[in-house]
Amino acid sequence: MKKTFFLLSLIACFFAAAQTADAQISLGVGSGSRIYTFQEGNNPAKPGVAPTISVEFEANFRLSKVFGLSVGADLAGVAGYHFMNDKSKNLGEIYLEAPVRAKLYIPLGSKVDLYIFGGPVASVNLVSGDFHTKQITNNYQANPNLRRFDLLLGGGVGVEIIRHIRATVGYDHGLINRDGTPGRNVHTGALKVAAYYMF
Repeated sequence: MKKTFFLLSLIACFFAAAQTADAQISLGVGSGSRIYTFQEGNNPAKPGVAPTISVEFEANFRLSKVFGLSVGADLAGVAGYHFMNDKSKNLGEIYLEAPVRAKLYIPLGSKVDLYIFGGPVASVNLVSGDFHTKQITNNYQANPNLRRFDLLLGGGVGVEIIRHIRATVGYDHGLINRDGTPGRNVHTGALKVAAYYMF
C-alpha cells in the first residue's frame, strides 16, 4: 500500500510540474501483450502471454529539436492467460505504471518526427486474480510471497505527426522477481502498440 501511495504521489508531482513547465499533455490507448516467464528450481523457464489494454496520460517536454523527456501514468488491464493450459483458469490483473522516457528525435520533415525512446517504468500490481469457472482466487491471498512492485526497463520507436498525433511500439522487461518463494522466479514483460493525441 505504501508503494502504491508513493507511486501515486510521484505521478501527481510530475503532472503538477508539467502544468508550470512548457509541457504538452497527451492521452492515449495501448494494446499488446503481457509476457510472464515462470521458472522453478533448475527447470526450464516457461513463458506465458496474456493480452493487455491500457489507458495512458503523458507529459512531454521537448527540450530541443532532437531531445525530449516524458513522464506518464498508465492504467493497464491484463486478462486471458490460462495457467497450465487449463481453460477454466483465467488470469486477470490491473497495473498502475509510471514510465519515464528519454527521447531522441529524428526529423523527417517539417511536420513529421521519428524518435527512439527508452527508460524505466515503475509498476504496481493493484489487482491479481485467477478467475475460475465458478469462483475467483485472489493471488495475493493464495501466495503471500507474491510481490506487487516491479521495475521495468525498455524502449521502442515512435512517430509524431504535426505535434498532435503520436504512435509508438515498444517493449519493457521486468527486472524484479515477482515471486519471493524460495527457488521460484517470475518475471514480466510488456509488449505494446499505442496511439496518442497530444493537446
